[in-house]
Amino acid sequence: MRIVIVGCGAAGGTAAQFARKTSRDAEIVLYDGEGYGQYAKCALPFVLAGMRWEDIVEFPPAWFERQRITYKNETVTSIDMKRNTVTGKEEEHYDVLIIATGAMPACPFEAEDVFFLRRLDDALALREAMERAQSVIVIGAGLVGLEAAEALMHEGMEVTVLEYMPHILPAMFDRDMAEYAMKQIDMKVVLNCKVEKVAHNTVYAGEKYRADMVMVAAGNVPHVPDGGVMSVDARCHAHDNVYAAGDCTKIKDFFGRDITVGLGTIAARQGRVAGINAAGGNDALLPPVLSKTTKLCGVEMASVGLLGHEIDGVSGRYAGSDLPDYMNGDDLVVKVIANKKGILVGG
Repeated sequence: MRIVIVGCGAAGGTAAQFARKTSRDAEIVLYDGEGYGQYAKCALPFVLAGMRWEDIVEFPPAWFERQRITYKNETVTSIDMKRNTVTGKEEEHYDVLIIATGAMPACPFEAEDVFFLRRLDDALALREAMERAQSVIVIGAGLVGLEAAEALMHEGMEVTVLEYMPHILPAMFDRDMAEYAMKQIDMKVVLNCKVEKVAHNTVYAGEKYRADMVMVAAGNVPHVPDGGVMSVDARCHAHDNVYAAGDCTKIKDFFGRDITVGLGTIAARQGRVAGINAAGGNDALLPPVLSKTTKLCGVEMASVGLLGHEIDGVSGRYAGSDLPDYMNGDDLVVKVIANKKGILVGG
């Protein structure tokens, strides 16, 4: 059996590992267009803050080779599911294919000479540009944008964050919790800011914002050949002899919603399922509950499940300490969300 895997992120690299664990005899070929092996994308802001890029690589190319996984530092330019072939530097046949091509940065406005933070090469390019810059504009106040902004501030940059929505972390918090979080972090953030275009390090958004460099963190879109997204079932099955996993896929979550993945934790679980099944095993992904966590300016933040505006239900907030009086510690601020039946669905 010849298993070909396209992509070496949390989904693709994990798929290769579990395919090998499931079958010691299968021929496994892993395509990686970047060339670093499997690394932690969520650690890219740490590279901006000075961490050695080698320290975020979890499984370098040589590791895969030691597992008898053929590692190819090549970009796959076409996939022919009728002929069971993929094309990198040359055409290759597969018996089973796993597509784990991830996502690419979204840029919903005209932009030139901007930076992104999706790949390790992006982080290295930003690091190089920072040596010649003193100020930066970050477009997007989601997890990536704010974590990058903090890292840039750590390196002495003057940072301004522009956000289209009326509050920060719109995919993580409702407005009330986001407003509380914003009071805890020391960042310059401009809300309700609709960017029209970026040119010559100037952001046009009603008024002009100028800096030495501009970074866009406005979300991601699945990176698949037809520009859409791949729907998969619980076994990560997409087509005959084709599995898919990670940010290029759409799945059902715990609440029955169609979601694109966007989280390394779920991508890795999908990769495990796809790798096992591609190699002849039998595994399935339980519908996930989305959970997100970060630490900004020393403040730990997390959310899980549905947000309040996503459901017709009730919510309540608690502020205080969960520690005994003799222990020092910061107060907690917690919001819980329940449906009309009183069942907790988020927090």
